[in-house]
Order: sequence, then structure tokens, then C-alpha cells
Amino acid sequence: MKWLYYIRYFFYITWNWTPRLAIFSMYHEIRGERKYNIDTSRLNNLKKLALAGNNARYAEIYQGASYYLLEEAFSYLQKMNAPDGFIDMGSGKGRAMAVAAYYGFTKIRGIDFAEELCAEARDNCAQITAAFPGTDWQVIHGNAADYTPPKDLHVFFFFNPFKMPVMKQALHHIARSTAASPRRIFVVYVNPQLKSLFDDAGYVERLHIKKMDFVEAIIYEKSL
Repeated sequence: MKWLYYIRYFFYITWNWTPRLAIFSMYHEIRGERKYNIDTSRLNNLKKLALAGNNARYAEIYQGASYYLLEEAFSYLQKMNAPDGFIDMGSGKGRAMAVAAYYGFTKIRGIDFAEELCAEARDNCAQITAAFPGTDWQVIHGNAADYTPPKDLHVFFFFNPFKMPVMKQALHHIARSTAASPRRIFVVYVNPQLKSLFDDAGYVERLHIKKMDFVEAIIYEKSL
């Protein structure tokens, strides 16, 4: 039963971080899963899954981004009239993809190197398709470090999914895409441990969200 998982998840966060963070996280986990009618909470050890590409050595634990941060970030993007082409770079079970649909995105992509997580993401997107019949969904099983996004994608989502070498490659491919098709892009970076890479690449910080330690996101903008 799912409530047993929530209990284990609560103690996992308490043990690894703090009880305060665990209480905050569990409230938003339960509320978010019910509100968006998806199933994305369970943790997965990525090293035990079928992984594409050669970056398995960087794999750790799958964990969904905070619903609190997702809602704060997508609300801001709505106000900024961000274009509706969205991709989650390291999409896991599709949580950010599903929430993006509720905030008006109609072209939604996700890429993840774990085949099993891609299958769950497709199931979660299918679960809410009836509510968003005009939405164009696609979940790509592949290595985000090798992916050059097409010109119709403008909003890039990262939940600290990559170590330094992989993040550098991902940003390189985004730069190639925007050089070939100049456009205004946004980046939502949750748990921004490698923010210096974005600063050095000329991204402009538009919003910094921080509720507490480990509940933090930055929204960047860049135009070419």
C-alpha cells in the first residue's frame, strides 16, 4: 500500500537530511500525487535499471522534484509567457512533464537513460492525457548528454540530474541547438549544485526560489 511507502520515504529523508525537510516533503508529495493523479513518488536505485549510453557510473537514486518547486517555477513561467515547448532533461517517471501540462505547456518532451523509468513516465502521461487532449507528449529513452534538442523546445528542466561532465555535455548540445535556431529559452534548475556552469555560459538568473535547505530552484533565461 502506498501509505507504507510514504512512511519509509519519510524516514529516508529524516535519516539523510532533517525531520523538518521530511515533514515538508511528505506534505507536498501526498498532496501533489493526488492533485495531479500520477504515481511518481517511489525511489529507485538507478544502477539496477537498464541504462542507455555510457554514463551509468554517474547514476544514483531517482527522486521526483518537489511539487512545491514545480508549481512555483511553472507559475512564474506562465507570467513570463514562456513558449510552450518543454523538455525534462532526466525525466524519470514524468512528474515534471505531467505538471507542465497543467500549466499550459502543449509540446512536452522527456528524456531519460533508464528504460524502466521511461515506461513509467509514459504511463503517467497517459493517465492524464484525457484532461489535455491537445498535448503532444514524447518520452525518449536515451542519454541526455548526447541529445541535441530541436528548435521547437524553449523550456529546459533539470532536477540536478547530472554530474559535472554530463551537465557540460548537455549544455553544449543546447548551445548548438540555439546557435542553429536562435530563440529565447528558459532553464528551470532544481537543486542547483552546478549553477556556475550556467553563469559561465551566459544564462541570466530571473528567479531564485528557496524555501529551505535542499528545496531550491533557479530559473534562467537566455536569448540568441
